[in-house]
Amino acid sequence: MARLESEAKGGFYPTPSEEMDLILKRLSCVPGESITLLDPCCGKGAALKQWKDDLTSKGAITTSFGIEIEKSRAEIAEKVIDHVAKCGYEETRMSHDAFSAMYLNPPFMQMNGERMENTFLRDLTGDYLQPGGVLIFNLPQYVLKDCAKILASRFVNIKVYRFTDANYDTYKQVIVYAKRRRKGLRSEKERRYQQNIEKELVNFSYLGKHAIPSLDVADWETCSYEIPSNEKPVALFQSMKVEEDDILISLQTCDFYKKIEDKIKDLNITLGKQINPAMPLKITHVATAIASGTLPEEMGDHLLVGVSKRVQEQKMQINPKSGKEEEVTTFKSKSIVRIFSEKGIFNLK
Repeated sequence: MARLESEAKGGFYPTPSEEMDLILKRLSCVPGESITLLDPCCGKGAALKQWKDDLTSKGAITTSFGIEIEKSRAEIAEKVIDHVAKCGYEETRMSHDAFSAMYLNPPFMQMNGERMENTFLRDLTGDYLQPGGVLIFNLPQYVLKDCAKILASRFVNIKVYRFTDANYDTYKQVIVYAKRRRKGLRSEKERRYQQNIEKELVNFSYLGKHAIPSLDVADWETCSYEIPSNEKPVALFQSMKVEEDDILISLQTCDFYKKIEDKIKDLNITLGKQINPAMPLKITHVATAIASGTLPEEMGDHLLVGVSKRVQEQKMQINPKSGKEEEVTTFKSKSIVRIFSEKGIFNLK
């Protein structure tokens, strides 16, 4: 595939627009229905925008959701995608069973003994893609064997196509079309289908490109996947990653300072006005105030500083289990007031 090495940095493998055009030819929708699209590795958002534009032209009311971990690409994606989470999918909170379709184009690499394509497939298709939702899975042909079990157990109506000759040879990419099966017990027929399709996907891994039809085979009149309307609204889609910009925006929108101001007004505190306690303070109250640093440290020709020390105590007590007397050591914090003056340093106990 004619891609710059810099584009592949960080596992970023954008789908060529001409291949995406062919992928979309096999996808349909019901005009007027609401559809939610999810791309968990959206990059700069080009493929997801292309998908949304295609479905919109077919009459669907489409909302796009993208996740991108690389900040500069995520900022570009924000300009063309409705909702973007600038983090990894592990740091994204999303509504369950709320997405009509998913385009999954994960990093092509191995990590911690597992193919990343399988990791993304397992983590993202279990809870977020609604039953009956459509999966478009982009991966290298030789990785099909690693993903065969999950694909066969979670999906039905599975079909595999490869990239066209113009783009196939660099990364050996194939596209898996599938529909999310509904959860629950499988019939005998469904179990047989699962076993057969798993074997078929594994076999595809070891065969050449001519064993799989190309995306430009004009069968889209007979092979079509209808994307259903979303059964549930996407009530939750947000990053759990907190950045400096998020804090600044939050401070501007949450009326934090106004709330503090209201609290101060409620206490009826004004500058320069002294508030007396309801009852006279006892010596213990004054000592606690000094130790905590509440009172001013400067006292004429000396300073008062609160100090907390760790004190060790030993005592003899009866062990309730053995009935024998044992020495027990305990530690506790003790607050003292330390005076710094020209005459020396003194601790008030």
